[in-house]
Amino acid sequence: MLAVRVALSNPEKADARETYLQDHKRHLRSGRLRIVQSGPILDEAGEGSGGVVVADVVSLEEMHRFSAEDPFVLHGVYSSVSIHEWRPTISDRG
Repeated sequence: MLAVRVALSNPEKADARETYLQDHKRHLRSGRLRIVQSGPILDEAGEGSGGVVVADVVSLEEMHRFSAEDPFVLHGVYSSVSIHEWRPTISDRG
């Protein structure tokens, strides 16, 4: 199944975002989750205001565990995190 995590940044944690950015990237690239796509959400000024991760998982619990260990989650960089099963219905691949 595909799962999507949508996380919105906590503007009061901009310093923590910079501090933990490399750890966050290492976590995402660790191979512990089969990530299909991932990247920042940008605000109108082009600044990072959150992030999206789409992963191929066995269960939503797998995504919840992986997310809970993300340095951005552990250090409050995100003000909110939501995880959902995702079923794409439109694709450029047919």
